[in-house]
Amino acid sequence: MSIVRGLAYPLRLKGGNLDTERDFRAIEDQIVSVLETRPGERVMRADYGFDPKIFDTLEPNAINSRLWYAITTQIPEVSDVEVVGSISQDDNGDYSVKVKYKVQGMPAPPLELSLSM
Repeated sequence: MSIVRGLAYPLRLKGGNLDTERDFRAIEDQIVSVLETRPGERVMRADYGFDPKIFDTLEPNAINSRLWYAITTQIPEVSDVEVVGSISQDDNGDYSVKVKYKVQGMPAPPLELSLSM
């Protein structure tokens, strides 16, 4: 696998420079960045991010599809993305998500997230 590098998310300093991540960790940071950014927050990339209004539908298939779309359109290094999510059974308003994907043909460890609805 060739090396995939990117800035660490959230941004942090290391030795006076911006910290970077490599390989699967860099892609994982990019996925989290996409899901935590709202469209329009980045002036030069207005379509970057994930719109949380989809949570109003309370339809897991629609939410999973929108998550898949956000990841696949914003992160070109990933392939074979599979998003499985469900509304938490607790009354805390969370949406549990598991993202499976490959980077340059190699399976990455699944990413498990809990998103606030």
